[in-house]
Amino acid sequence: MNSLHLCSSRLRRPMLTAGVASLLAIFTPHAQAAVSFLGVSAGDATSTSAVFWTRAVDSAAPASTTLALETTSDVAFVSGVNRVASACTTDAAKDYTCKLQLNGLTPNTMYYYRFVAPSGETSVIGRVKTAPDASASVPVHFGFSGDNDGLMRPFALATVLPSQNLDFYMNLGDVIYETASNLTASGAHNGASWLNSAPVTVSGSSASLNGVPTSTGFATAAQLKADYERKYRENFLPVNTGGQNSLQVMYAAQGNYTTWDNHELGNRQYINGGAPAGGSVGGPDGTDMPTGRGVDARKNGAGNPDNVNDVNSSTGDYMNRANGFHVLQNVFLNYQPIADRGFVNSPSDPRTNGTKRMYSAQQWGKNAIFINTDTRSYRDLRIKTADGSADDTSAPRANNPGRSYLGATQFAWLKQTLLDAQNAGTQWKFVSLSDPIDQLGPLGGALKLDSLPSFGTGSAYSPVNSDGGKSYIGGYRAERNSLLKFIADNHINNVVFIATDDHQNRVNEVAYSPTDTENQTTYVKVPYSFSIVAGPLGATGPDAITNHTFAMAKQYADSITAAQRAAGIEPLGLMGYPGLHGVFREGDPTADTATQAVDFYSPDTFNFVMLDVSADGNELTATVMGMDATAQNSGIEYSSGPQARKILSFKVNAAPRTVASAGPKGLTVTSRQITLDGTASTSADGKPLTYAWSIPQGQGYPSAAILQAETATPTVQFNQRQAVYTFQLTVTDSTGTSATDVVTVNYAGN
Repeated sequence: MNSLHLCSSRLRRPMLTAGVASLLAIFTPHAQAAVSFLGVSAGDATSTSAVFWTRAVDSAAPASTTLALETTSDVAFVSGVNRVASACTTDAAKDYTCKLQLNGLTPNTMYYYRFVAPSGETSVIGRVKTAPDASASVPVHFGFSGDNDGLMRPFALATVLPSQNLDFYMNLGDVIYETASNLTASGAHNGASWLNSAPVTVSGSSASLNGVPTSTGFATAAQLKADYERKYRENFLPVNTGGQNSLQVMYAAQGNYTTWDNHELGNRQYINGGAPAGGSVGGPDGTDMPTGRGVDARKNGAGNPDNVNDVNSSTGDYMNRANGFHVLQNVFLNYQPIADRGFVNSPSDPRTNGTKRMYSAQQWGKNAIFINTDTRSYRDLRIKTADGSADDTSAPRANNPGRSYLGATQFAWLKQTLLDAQNAGTQWKFVSLSDPIDQLGPLGGALKLDSLPSFGTGSAYSPVNSDGGKSYIGGYRAERNSLLKFIADNHINNVVFIATDDHQNRVNEVAYSPTDTENQTTYVKVPYSFSIVAGPLGATGPDAITNHTFAMAKQYADSITAAQRAAGIEPLGLMGYPGLHGVFREGDPTADTATQAVDFYSPDTFNFVMLDVSADGNELTATVMGMDATAQNSGIEYSSGPQARKILSFKVNAAPRTVASAGPKGLTVTSRQITLDGTASTSADGKPLTYAWSIPQGQGYPSAAILQAETATPTVQFNQRQAVYTFQLTVTDSTGTSATDVVTVNYAGN
């Protein structure tokens, strides 16, 4: 059995080439086996568990198969191999996928795993790392991206991920596309049937919902299942002889956390899980499924009088109850290593109650928590203008306080999770969203971009200059503002929002209004918070730019920021962010000394972002790895295409913390009167602290008297009993944030 080759994280081409060759040798199905494996993946790791996934079938005689799972911390599978004999059984109802949650794992441990079929056929080897204990001060190293369009198979950039040795990878939605791709347009490649991939049978009326939806001629439940299963399978398959098995290498390379976005749901009516479901849909007569047709999204449309569909306050009519929605959700879950978290129990919230829970949070050591949201199951309708030609991002519709992006239950959970993390002292809070939370263009409008660069000869690239109706600020502005205001009001620091979907890489601070969401002049920055938009890993947009020069990117970024300043919008980038340092941008030798917008922007690359939290939690490093985007349907392998390199990176210090210091520890004194010292305590906002000294309960005999207990340096009067005494200091800053510390004193006097 081959061992998994771990190569250096540096992207020097010879090392990458060797690493890729070794990985491909392992991540290749056994062609002669009766049962063949599509790939493996593990994910949703906690400190003691992980979910393990595969697909296995004998294509000549498909049947359910019981598989064994082997795990070990030995990459060679020689020692410490744990075998679960009947780990899971494949099932035709789940397209011969199966997965198992394995418990009893050791925290902060890298596990290697493989599945074994009854006749001994083995899968490729995967790896997954368990989360460290929540009290462990350890570094954290993870990556994220998204948008995996079959047009860009075999997803050459995915080859680079194994060499990064990530703790985990966040697959941030649009993990498949429902649209067509045809790699035979660029050559024969490996001649496989899946090179020419037909689109799925459409699920409903136009994606724009620009009218009263109809019911006939759309996919049945069976067609939805078959078509989407095919799309997931294709993203694991090779397109060139001896080439990369598309995303198979990415899924196996590390543990994964996964969310979904619009393309897993067909990019039509099912994308709005909290919207009204509408009537029957599917099949020749439109009655295959009793609900799921969708509703009119137009401003005062014939099917949307007085915009009644904009906010769904029904007691039971929700798209997330529709059969078609459930079919697509189940296919997604069947193909991802996502844990079964059961169903949400929230009787007061009919939009959410009884739905499958797909949002979660995972602490990763003492200084980081990863919060994975579900932005599709509960969102209200994506609203359209009166003629249906565009998203309606204007007030009062897009700013209706009743409109929700997360649903009331998940929204409350997210706020409480952030607050709990802040109160627990967790430095960095990473929040995933499938759509960006930052603001690119003016409220309800678009930037007027002047002095744009040449994007390349014959380029048809369309600049991104506005926030679409599916973005948080574009279509769900009031809820977005409420979330950001909550973060600011509660002094929740070091919140990093991570997203994909816009098919470009950018980094922005986030702003909100304390008073009037529709008044841009009232917007202020959320302290110590910013947004990173990554990707695509392989999707359209960047491919339309063929001028891959720094000058192009700089001119483009400058055009955006000039228009943003003219509109009163916080400009692109982190210029002036407190604690920013170590800025690098390919092509900009003065990035760290004369930082500018382009140092946080890459519009022409396939890319992923890596985030590193230092062991003490005091510093975050962000690194964007990318390659020049390649043409659609070209089927280019990494070895023969553009090479990955560091596009940009930066470091930020964590926000200052209010810290209590009760003075030197382990003192031994003989004097009956001493002075305690809390003067080393620090305030996050630099303003004076209040002090409160006390004697904890449970020390038995009355220990001592504290005089001037509300000062930094109180006096302690001991009684005549020799003992070890404990004194507790609580300091509170001007924001109401408190911190505590204790000091023990051994009184050895008479």
